[in-house]
Amino acid sequence: MGKISNIILVFFFASSVSFAQTDLCSQIKESFLTGDATALSASFDNNVNCNILGKNNFYSRSQSAIIFKDFFSTYKPKSFEIRHQKTEQNGKIYLIGIYTTQGGEVFRITIYAKQENETEIYIIQIKIEK
Repeated sequence: MGKISNIILVFFFASSVSFAQTDLCSQIKESFLTGDATALSASFDNNVNCNILGKNNFYSRSQSAIIFKDFFSTYKPKSFEIRHQKTEQNGKIYLIGIYTTQGGEVFRITIYAKQENETEIYIIQIKIEK
């Protein structure tokens, strides 16, 4: 009976982690599709490394929201697609997405996130490059 309980616990934990990652990916995708800087910054850690078109710095969650509000107002969204996603053994999550603007500009978005627990994942680094 103990083995069955352990298997159920492992399955439940793995399902929770997978659900949290899916939720994060959905939130990121929706934020980029709608240009919603507030929703995107809600996924950020307390301090996040932002590298936007070569301008690199650490910002608080609220500062990041302002930066992404400016980015989205300059580069209005047309589409966003997650092209690659990987979970590393240390619990870090790596995403690559392609963001296309209404003006036809294309950006590569690279995101690193960390898993705090089975339900909380926060973005720790985001890089935007042409």
